[in-house]
This record gives sequence, C-alpha cells and structure tokens, in this order.
Amino acid sequence: MADFDTKPTSTATGPHTDAAVDSYPAGSPPAPEHRRSSSPVDGIDGDDVDLQSDGHLIDLTRPEPVVDRLPRVRVFGLDFVSCGSVAEVSRRLLEGAVVADDREPMLVTPNVDIMVHLDRNPDSPEADVFRRAQYCLPDGQPLVWASRLIGRRLEARLPGSGLFADLWPRLVAQRRPVVVVAPSQIVADELRRQHPMASFVVPPMFDADDTGAIDSIVTRVIELSRRCRPEFVLIGIGNPRDPRVATRLLRTWPPELGPRPVTMALGASFQLYLGHTKRAPEWVQRIGMEWFHRFMQEPRRLFHRYFIKDMAFVGIVWQELKATRRDSGGLVRSR
Repeated sequence: MADFDTKPTSTATGPHTDAAVDSYPAGSPPAPEHRRSSSPVDGIDGDDVDLQSDGHLIDLTRPEPVVDRLPRVRVFGLDFVSCGSVAEVSRRLLEGAVVADDREPMLVTPNVDIMVHLDRNPDSPEADVFRRAQYCLPDGQPLVWASRLIGRRLEARLPGSGLFADLWPRLVAQRRPVVVVAPSQIVADELRRQHPMASFVVPPMFDADDTGAIDSIVTRVIELSRRCRPEFVLIGIGNPRDPRVATRLLRTWPPELGPRPVTMALGASFQLYLGHTKRAPEWVQRIGMEWFHRFMQEPRRLFHRYFIKDMAFVGIVWQELKATRRDSGGLVRSR
C-alpha cells in the first residue's frame, strides 16, 4: 500500500538524486496515435438498476465495456476496472490506449489507505485525479472483499506492482518508447540495463506540496518526450507525488507532441519488481494478506496506519452499503 505522507522521504535504494536521462534514438518509430471515443466511461451514475422495455432488470453496476473493452464497476465513487488479471489490462494498454472524452489517460491504483485519504479530502487534487483516471485498478484486497459485500463485485485485486511486473517485460521485448520517473539512481540504472531505449528522470527528494519541484520533473519529462514520443510515462516516486506529477504533466502536455501518453502512478512497483523491497510469498498474496506480511516487516511504522488510520475504511464501507441499498431499493445483487 502507498502512504499519503506529504513529507519528503527517501527510498530503500537511496535518496533521489539529480536527474540522469537517456533519450530514445533518432529515427525510432513514433508512438501510435491513441484512439479516442465520445462514449462515456463505463461507470454509471444514478440508480444501480433500471428496467428494459420488457420489464427485465438491468444491473448498472456491471456495465458492458464501451471504451476499451475492460469491464468496470462503480463503487466508492470510482470506476474500477474489473477483470481477472493484470495481464488483461497490459494487453489492452499495448493494443493502444482508448480514452473517453471525459477522462484522463492516466492509470491509478487505489488501496485502503488511498480510499481513506480521498474520503477525508473529497475536494483535494488527488480526489479529482482518481475520479477522472481512465484506468483505476483496485490495488487492495479489502476493496475487493468490500465490493462483494456491497453487491458491486470486483473480479480480482489488480495491484500496480503486478501490472508493472507484467507490462515492463513486454515493453522491453517490443522496444516501446517510454519515460520512467524513478525513485533513485540505482533503480533507474537497473531498469535501463533491461530497457536501454527507455528514457529516465531521477528527481531529487522533494515535498509533495512543492509545486516548483513538480514543475521541474514535468519539464524534464517533456524535454525527453520531444525526442522519444513515449506511449507511456511510468512514475514510481510514491503517493501523492505520483498522481500530482502525472496530473501536471497531462495538463501541460504540448499539443505539438501529439496525443498525451498514458501516465501511470505506480508507487513502489519498481522496487518490488527489482527485488529491492521484499514481496510476500505468492500464497500470502493469493489469500489477500500481503498487507499483513508487510506489517510484520515494519510493525512500528505501519501499526498506526493499518490499525488506527485505515480502520476508517469500515465506516466508508458501511456508508456505501447503505447508499447502495437506498438507491437500488434492495435490488442490487452480487454477481
């Protein structure tokens, strides 16, 4: 899970250092144009059920995919992708991003800690980012469990770390243009060895509220993008820095560079992929207890977050359950 600590931090692989960048070589093929659709994104506001002309119920919490063929479920005010594996998300991304007109070409991965933060700060910049992101993946297993209790079933947990582990080797093999905002020089160097044609930015350590630092990162990313025309920008410097940098980048993207790249807020995914941060055994991940494995590694740091702060999620689930039953007249059912 990702903290919403706005204080500057350093990573397990060393503090942020001055940027080290590579450029995609001249003459490389330009990124394919992202297809756009005027269809609304699949999350649907309003009541959760409706009637067809023949009187049959339509379950609006399980809308058919309209934009990118990824099904979605609207729960906790967000339109979560609901599919069986991160591999399916990777395939859809690599086929060419399809972005609804009212959405941003952004991928975010909310977990319980993030949901608590968004609930307490509904008017924050992060809340708007998560609501408008085209790809919203349920990173925390408690989100999946809660969705089933509420009757808006998410198929599976789709962690950002799992997505990166699946997507990155494909990007390497296909030599896809990409810019990576890395948390340390060590991480950047290791990823560069795997994908020499990728471009990297390594920002110095900064406070998440430092707009000047965010603008500096965005400027460097745009400078690299003029040469490599990336399809994807992968950001892994932690929350809430990731979505703030991503939002600033997309809102200041120069029109002459063409379609905006899909920008992903991936937290500690790079360190997990490289083995710098120890991952829970697969069987622990399968039963949804990876959070407890992490707690056992850092109990003093994570106790307050997991067992005090994040307990507010229970109240969020209760309010969502009451609202769902009220709006649907009790007709919504788990599928």
